[in-house]
Amino acid sequence: MDREWWKRIQIILIILVLVALARVGYIFYERRDPGTPPAKPQLTYTITADDYVTSHKIFPYDMKSAAKELVGKTVWVRTGNTVPYYRHSPASRSVDLAHRAGLLAPLAKLQVVDLLLQRAPVTVKPGEIVIVRRKVVARFMRQDVPGTFGVIIGDNSGDDFTFIANDLFFFDDPHELYRHWPADVWTAIDQHQGKKGMNELQMSFALGNPIGASSGDFGNRWMQYGDPQNPVRVSFEKNQAVEITRERPSE
Repeated sequence: MDREWWKRIQIILIILVLVALARVGYIFYERRDPGTPPAKPQLTYTITADDYVTSHKIFPYDMKSAAKELVGKTVWVRTGNTVPYYRHSPASRSVDLAHRAGLLAPLAKLQVVDLLLQRAPVTVKPGEIVIVRRKVVARFMRQDVPGTFGVIIGDNSGDDFTFIANDLFFFDDPHELYRHWPADVWTAIDQHQGKKGMNELQMSFALGNPIGASSGDFGNRWMQYGDPQNPVRVSFEKNQAVEITRERPSE
């Protein structure tokens, strides 16, 4: 009886070993078989000479270092029709941050005169504690308008400064940075006019930062420029403007 039982145990053990070996072999087979490789995503964007353009950056950390980088220098507006600017009062030697004079046009050329540090207007509710925060303002001149104006380029709290000048300006002439663009494209950009055949970057230089966009890949979608009262829709295919339409003002 014991002998018969031992034989059964041996058979069961052999079967279990064979099953385990078969399982291990199957796992190795699955890992070795590459199967069908995943489909590579289809790229719709083609790299151009624009992607190799690099613009100079500045890295100020306080008023003195910012003044060294900016005062007396010429800058060009990077984000057109989105950045407000304010009038400067010689009498008060400050900028009226409560009332904007307008929005900086795309690629507007500005001559930085000096930097100001002043408090922005705040509304304080009863019982609130106000932390003193100030704005770093670049005072500038424009060739087309008399007087001087100011644009906010940073924030200050105590000894801490945060600057956004790199997001706002080019520190090199864009005409030189993108000198590989055709002359007719630059003529349209300088006149703030959209032109068929322009790519998305060129159109933003002409009309300013977009205020709306459809779904779709870069260069294969429509973009809306201007402001809600004067919108322009540009349709792009393969990163070229194929249709430019002026839309009805929003209500």
